[in-house]
Amino acid sequence: MMNSKIAALYKKFLRGELSPEETAIFLDLLTSCERDELPDLDEVVALDDRDCELNKTTSEDIFFAITGTPLRTPTVSIWKKRWSVISAAACTLLIGLAFLFQFKGQHKNSAYAIVHYSNPTKFVKRLVLPDGTHVSLRQGAKIELLSDFNTDSLRRIKLSGEAFFEVAKNPEQPFVIASSGDFDVRVLGTAFNLNCSQGHSRLVLNHGRVCVSRGKEHSIVQPGQQVAYDRQQKQFDVSKADTTIASNWKSDLLSFKEVPLSQIVADLNNLYPDSHLELIDSFQTESYTGYLPASDLEKSLTMLNTAFNQIIIYKK
Repeated sequence: MMNSKIAALYKKFLRGELSPEETAIFLDLLTSCERDELPDLDEVVALDDRDCELNKTTSEDIFFAITGTPLRTPTVSIWKKRWSVISAAACTLLIGLAFLFQFKGQHKNSAYAIVHYSNPTKFVKRLVLPDGTHVSLRQGAKIELLSDFNTDSLRRIKLSGEAFFEVAKNPEQPFVIASSGDFDVRVLGTAFNLNCSQGHSRLVLNHGRVCVSRGKEHSIVQPGQQVAYDRQQKQFDVSKADTTIASNWKSDLLSFKEVPLSQIVADLNNLYPDSHLELIDSFQTESYTGYLPASDLEKSLTMLNTAFNQIIIYKK
């Protein structure tokens, strides 16, 4: 059954009555709705109750637009049937819509200067985007605004690193994180933690609902769940998550739950590239559960060494 809002806008589109604002909304609805909300051919035909009588020239133009070849004489008679005429027109419109949507963003963004945000500090950086979305940007993370939030039908951004998003709700302008890690993210208004570090992408949803996609694959994530993409199985892996632990870094804390010490040392070396930390060999297989201050390396080392009652990590 066709979505009522799509039906209303589709009818205005067939009559050429859509405003520019309605056109943007209509295009986004067609690309974001569920499959069962899309119209089938009979429903499209039923939307237009006008009598339609096409002359030979118009019929030839429609046929040529669809097939790329002139209309042959033996096939002229089929265009006199109302159903066939509207069907051909509907197909032409759908082809035009797909073509228009494909290049819509490119034309709009051609004159748009991409806005960049980054966090080169050792502290969490907090931002408010033009639409009112709040972002906590982790150390070393970067964000690019790929579209104009004031005029485009989508709020598109790109993320490198880890960030926590509290997205301002706007049903008519979805928020999309694209070309960031293993999958794209699409939301209307919600709060979630997203890590798009190299070789690892994970989203943990606090509240709301998000859709993640990679090519033709997609998955819906519910509150209290996390999602990652399994490259070997070529599918999304959705599981329960501790939302508090996932975003503890916002409070300037690094959180670990049975994490190998070797991995913790690697994380600290990434955070403090000039520290050159080393873990003694006898503790390479040991793990640690707890918290460490993200902005205080010396305190972190003291806490780790105290936890194991000896110096296990040292600077080269």
